[in-house]
Amino acid sequence: MDTLGRLAELYECSVSALLSDHYDFRHLDQAYQRLGSSGAPQSPGSIASPDTAMAVARGGHILKRPRLSPGLLEGLSAMTQTFRQMDYLSGARSVHSEVNAHLRRMLDLRDQGRTSATNRELLCATADVAQLAAWLAIDGQEYSTAKRHCRLALTVAEEAKDHGMHAYVLGVMSYISLHACRGHDALKLLSAASEMATHAVPSAVRSWIAEARGEALALAGDQRAGLSSLHAAEVAFDKVTESTAPPWLAFYNSPVHAARLKGRCLVRLGHANAAIEVLNDSLRQLPPTYVRERGGTLIDLANALAQAGEIDEACRIAAQADELSRATSSQRNLRRLRELLVVLVPWNRSACVQELASRLLLS
Repeated sequence: MDTLGRLAELYECSVSALLSDHYDFRHLDQAYQRLGSSGAPQSPGSIASPDTAMAVARGGHILKRPRLSPGLLEGLSAMTQTFRQMDYLSGARSVHSEVNAHLRRMLDLRDQGRTSATNRELLCATADVAQLAAWLAIDGQEYSTAKRHCRLALTVAEEAKDHGMHAYVLGVMSYISLHACRGHDALKLLSAASEMATHAVPSAVRSWIAEARGEALALAGDQRAGLSSLHAAEVAFDKVTESTAPPWLAFYNSPVHAARLKGRCLVRLGHANAAIEVLNDSLRQLPPTYVRERGGTLIDLANALAQAGEIDEACRIAAQADELSRATSSQRNLRRLRELLVVLVPWNRSACVQELASRLLLS
């Protein structure tokens, strides 16, 4: 962020313009060279002050760096929360473009606060938008884009000295490996996240990381350590309250969300009966606004039922998950449903499995 900020001052433009493909700044390089050859000062400050900094874009438009007016940061954070809720309800595709534009807007405001405290709050808020953009990319299986957003979130969180967000984003990155069933790769990131979480970070972050670590350990084949990590997640969650959970992890202050993630971890660990009980309970309590999360939880339940040999019920639940996954355009959940078909191969002569395969592969 410091480097981007210095470049933005050099070219007298916004940070987001530097990250965009729509603007060409080569004419400014040429202008500085001409000024230098004529003996005029070459420093950006000699041409425009920071308060009036502007750059001419390719189409001749004038770009001005915005100022952080009173109340704007609160409004921008409220917008982030609205986008988050829309994602839960309608899926990543419904807010993808808006969130990316929102992120560019936040980057444009860098260092535009009147106090250092305000600028730190802005950095924290920007890291939140970047990690949200990463999750949206993950849901669309755009993993290279997700990694890029995560790297930006890590950089901003580090500059803000926000250890909780830093640890959480490392956990977000681990989910890219978890979705690819690369448990060992996920563990490397989660070990770094756990180390970062030893600092003064909210209990919700520590619990969420421990839950993810349990899932990674299960994929790596270490069930005992996975169960131990799951227990650590539950112990940490006992200290979670609505007032202590950060806004970007606010959903985790509810036991229902901790339960559904626990259920997923139990499925990975092969504890089918325990997973079925936990997942059914979480589905009964899950608020209707979490449509995509309900779809994901139904997929976890279908996998647990398949492990338990309840094939007809597994197919019925998977069909419900398919409806929600299509409604929210969740490529991540649709991929998980196709992976479920591999689990069901031993029963591929069953009428319900054949019907499910036709539904998932042909429709």
